[in-house]
Amino acid sequence: MTHSRPIRLLSAALIAGAALWLGAAQAQTARVAQSLAHTSLAPGQATGLADTSVMRAIFEGLVGFDLDFNVVPELATEWELADDGMTLVFDLRSGVTFHDGTAFDADGVVAYFDWLMDGDNPLGARGRSGLAGLAAWEATGPMQVTLTLDAPNGAFLFNLALANSYIASPSALEGDVARNPVGSGPFRFVEWQDGEYVHVERYDGYWGESAHVDAIRFLVVNNAATRVAMLEAEEVDWAEDLPAALVPSVDAAPGLEVVATESTFARIFPMNTQRAPFDDVRVRQALNYAVDKEQLAQVVFRGFATVMDSPLTTPVFGHTSVGPYPYDPERAIALLSEAGYGPGGDVLAFDVLTFTGEEYTTGGTVLQQMFADVGVQMTLNPTERGSLVEQIFLPLEETSFLAGLVGASSATGDAARTLAVPFARGSWPPASNNWSFYDNPEVEALLAAGVATGDQDERLSIYAEVQRIIWDDAPWVFLYSPDNIAGQRVGVTGIAYYPNKQVDPRRIALP
Repeated sequence: MTHSRPIRLLSAALIAGAALWLGAAQAQTARVAQSLAHTSLAPGQATGLADTSVMRAIFEGLVGFDLDFNVVPELATEWELADDGMTLVFDLRSGVTFHDGTAFDADGVVAYFDWLMDGDNPLGARGRSGLAGLAAWEATGPMQVTLTLDAPNGAFLFNLALANSYIASPSALEGDVARNPVGSGPFRFVEWQDGEYVHVERYDGYWGESAHVDAIRFLVVNNAATRVAMLEAEEVDWAEDLPAALVPSVDAAPGLEVVATESTFARIFPMNTQRAPFDDVRVRQALNYAVDKEQLAQVVFRGFATVMDSPLTTPVFGHTSVGPYPYDPERAIALLSEAGYGPGGDVLAFDVLTFTGEEYTTGGTVLQQMFADVGVQMTLNPTERGSLVEQIFLPLEETSFLAGLVGASSATGDAARTLAVPFARGSWPPASNNWSFYDNPEVEALLAAGVATGDQDERLSIYAEVQRIIWDDAPWVFLYSPDNIAGQRVGVTGIAYYPNKQVDPRRIALP
């Protein structure tokens, strides 16, 4: 580790007493600065973190996540998986109403899944993708719903906890739910000004603990330096997604503090395993040993990063530590020599694609020097995002891609999809993100086995073996996972910053 995280501000228990003194006469609006504009607030169509963070205030799912990506009850109080691994029975929470007054019950859940899983409903497309394999849903009691899968799927509950599976009021589904969302959460939707803000207010009929503020305004502030300036001017209370370079500014400002949490995001260096020189595992392993990842993280992220010790980042369910590759340039040189590169052999030289942003160009320049120290010539090609994405998603027979410095993330917080997307044979471009064109039949079999069982201990064992195999095969240079960094006014409590960068504002309280 290159640093200790100064604050992890996530406990709702700390705020219970602090909010009691707030009088009804003094309305409080929490102001949250977000980095991206809002696009849709429809469950089933959540496309970005700005949307899902707002939706977290408005909606609930049958199940949700805690901060460690454990599946926890929300609108379902308990559930049972049948021995066949394909039947899930959910007992529903009583006493819940949606913001439009509609009572929450089993018929409403069935109506919601009818809407979500309708192939002609464009607003449900992302939700249907996440719940692939859901074959049937029915009310098996006034407050009980049974979901039936077409095959065992140990990752299904994780997908059900995502924003694209939040439950909307059945009375609102025929309207414009993308622009006028109606959920059951502690805040109700009030107003959306495109490119400016979304405003929500406390829902007094909420079944659980009442919100600690009267309203939340989610402001669109694209520029990170502007978000910090607004914090300093007390124009916002919390600002997400700050680059490490701005941490000193927040630290130095009176009345502000930094929030940093581990993330599901990673910086990686994928190598095309189907093309020379990266079809030789010795070359791929050599580059892993050639990089001082602690130093790289310090230069690029001022230490606000964790060196990868697995193909999965630490918060992802199923993560097992199988590394890291230590910084060992002598071993790198020896492996390159075995592969025919170095003194008396060929010069290892290749081009690398990366983004044009400062983080990537700075990191790429440091990598370039570290590779040069072991006799490797790397040419860095910063490329505009659209062009880079177009290039790395070409099929193998058309691509000239050899290596890149890019990012990866976990959409679900679960090992199944997080490993399959970058490492399964079926994820070769253009289908998905296996930019290394990695292909290992043993990994394929294990990934299938991990999805097929509902036994979570068995899944952990399977995914641990997958990680060990991939680590040794080294289709990436495994770099680091940058922290999620936010800033807030001193005394703001209760807002949660998930490893996937989703903000959970439901328990926010102001000083």
